[in-house]
Amino acid sequence: MKTLVIISHPEIETSMVQNFLKASAAPLEAITWHHLDALETLDVAAEQALLRNHERIIFQFPLYWYAAPASLKMWLDTVLTGQFAFNGRQPLAGKTLGVVVSTGTAAKHFQAGGSEQATLSEILRPYELVARKLGMTYLPPLAIHQLGYWQETDKQCLVIDYQRYLTQSEFNFDQQLAWFEAMLTKKAAEATSPEAQQRLILLSEQFADKRSELTDLNWQVQLIREEEGEG
Repeated sequence: MKTLVIISHPEIETSMVQNFLKASAAPLEAITWHHLDALETLDVAAEQALLRNHERIIFQFPLYWYAAPASLKMWLDTVLTGQFAFNGRQPLAGKTLGVVVSTGTAAKHFQAGGSEQATLSEILRPYELVARKLGMTYLPPLAIHQLGYWQETDKQCLVIDYQRYLTQSEFNFDQQLAWFEAMLTKKAAEATSPEAQQRLILLSEQFADKRSELTDLNWQVQLIREEEGEG
């Protein structure tokens, strides 16, 4: 699967979040990093070709006054023409659309009763509607709140979450396990020392052995939750 990350950010060079995400995506294959604000001109045909040639499209931006920066709005208005996107044709149908959004406000404020008076899902609803209009599958947004205050362990978790968001084919428990197993195998193949390679191979084998147990455990947890809900 090829993923196109469309970034809208007028000051990306000084953005801690965008630089962190770019570094997180660096080890991945088949990722196209496409910064709209760096384009001197907007070649509509080239942009549409990019969309055709990728299976997953990600809109990535900081939240400015409850919306994306202006470059993404201009891109949407210019590139997603009716003739290209939905008038009798749906070249993007069956692809997936995701949103990676960063905010300078704590997550607790984006909820009922919070100071922002709206959830992020409500604020980002237009992108879900775009996905539906184009016949795409819309992914739950990946939100990053106040990254500068995060602990290092939380940032490492974000690296994994972001890599999964860009590359995991489906977002269910089995696919999550398959993704981790594939990443361990890849890391083992790329290891530069025999000792590290052997440890990673052993870890990958142990993970594979436990995979069926984890699947069964997840099924039991889901069953308990359903029974509690019925009660």
